[in-house]
Amino acid sequence: MSLPRRALLAAPALVSALGASVAEAQQAQPLRIGMSLNDIPRMWGGPEAGFEGLRFGGYLVYDALINWDLSRADAPSGLVPGLATAWRADAADRRRWVITLRRNVRFHDGTPFDADAAIWNFDSIFNTRAPQFDGPRAGLVRTRLSSYEGIEKVDDLTIAIRTTEVDGMFPYQLSFLFFASPSRWRELGGDWSRFLTQPAGTGPYRLTNLVPRQRAELEANRDYWDERRIPKAARTALLPIPDHAARVAALRANQIDIAETLTPDAIPSLRAARFQIVQNPYPHIWAWRLNVQEGSPFHDLRVRQAANLAVDRDGMVSMLAGSAQAARGKVTPDHPWFGEPGFRLRYDLPEARRLMQAAGYGPQRRAAVNVIMPVSGGGQMTPQPMSEAIQANLREAFFDVTFQPVDFVTALNLMRAGARDQANRGAHALNIAIPSLDPTTGWIIYDSGLVNPRGVNWGYYNSPAVDAQLRVVRQQFDTAAQDREMGRLHNLLVEEAAGLYVVHDLNPRGLSPRVRGFVQARNWFQDYTQITLA
Repeated sequence: MSLPRRALLAAPALVSALGASVAEAQQAQPLRIGMSLNDIPRMWGGPEAGFEGLRFGGYLVYDALINWDLSRADAPSGLVPGLATAWRADAADRRRWVITLRRNVRFHDGTPFDADAAIWNFDSIFNTRAPQFDGPRAGLVRTRLSSYEGIEKVDDLTIAIRTTEVDGMFPYQLSFLFFASPSRWRELGGDWSRFLTQPAGTGPYRLTNLVPRQRAELEANRDYWDERRIPKAARTALLPIPDHAARVAALRANQIDIAETLTPDAIPSLRAARFQIVQNPYPHIWAWRLNVQEGSPFHDLRVRQAANLAVDRDGMVSMLAGSAQAARGKVTPDHPWFGEPGFRLRYDLPEARRLMQAAGYGPQRRAAVNVIMPVSGGGQMTPQPMSEAIQANLREAFFDVTFQPVDFVTALNLMRAGARDQANRGAHALNIAIPSLDPTTGWIIYDSGLVNPRGVNWGYYNSPAVDAQLRVVRQQFDTAAQDREMGRLHNLLVEEAAGLYVVHDLNPRGLSPRVRGFVQARNWFQDYTQITLA
């Protein structure tokens, strides 16, 4: 597979423009990270642009109550204490979570993090009457905390959170709310648009300069509460370079030190030039989310199963030069949540055609499918050639596929709006990668009650069996029981062909030979604090 010629021709001009924007950064020798995003995610404690936005707009400047352990490459990441040192469901009322806050933590502006600051932040997302509430910012966060109902102060270092229902998986949700300084917000006149350029969190980095669409400069927070994660690089620069060819060219030209996401055809030549290539399975599935409402071809189970049987996943892996793993479900077969699905994802064109004909389609009546396709973005790999390969596969199974190309942020907004929104009119699928790192992200998107505005069930999936199993999952507080019931949920989603599941991303990154100490965790989020430059 090769990049379109226009992208290759455009790369030198983009790199030349990038050179001007990083000249000062080179002199200061920061760690320079080339992102696949087309802009710096807003640094206001409610980052946009999906999980890549969370990676750079959240976890660098902020902490959650519960963080991810990103120190290992050999196992999936687990949860670890962040701004909370302990959490437990109240034995007398399992909808009430008692959370102990960390002592002696201060925001970047020097003010203390305590129960009042924690409650202020929850109110900024959930309390529409609070002066610090901002609708767009809240919309980026609240769907990830779908079980939250309310909060109370127990004492200065203890809060209690009430959930809408018993939910043993609630601690995962707490990893998605970041804590901003109330004092800084007030200092800036209660204006979140000013806050995002002068933020104050509690994280390992402080933002020192921001030029939209060009660069963000950060410095190590030497007062960070976790001494082990005080950044080893004194300065870090984030550079948005959405064009794949331009990002690789910038790495070759020593204008960045890390290229986030590589195109498969760039990997051999980078290796030959002694750049470091690191990759690891990511907890997500590259997929099409399906509109299953009445009137959509995907309303019919047989059509959904046929689409999954018509895709040549091994061919896709070959096209991607081994930078992906063929999907056999939403998670890999070695995952504790895989279960034993009764429907086997495979390439079986005769069976796909049989199912389509049983559903009333064939050579004379083809299924017209329109797909919203972001052209870049975190986790999207190389979306256009991949979707075009699927288009060719599905053509053989009586589908006619057309695309609506959009930028990644637009695609995320369309996802949040839901398939019934006017902006999604005529769309039968949405190509946004689905996370699977925890039970509250890429799994509850199939909960029939979590459509807009409560959640991101884009395609209005409505399965009584899935809804019932989600309730069973939420009742579990023991890890072994959670794994068992998640496996049963996975069985249902594969058997019902709830999405068009294609490949798991190995997320190749390109690193300069100078980079030392980076560990690519099996997680969407990564820890850049341990990196040094030789």
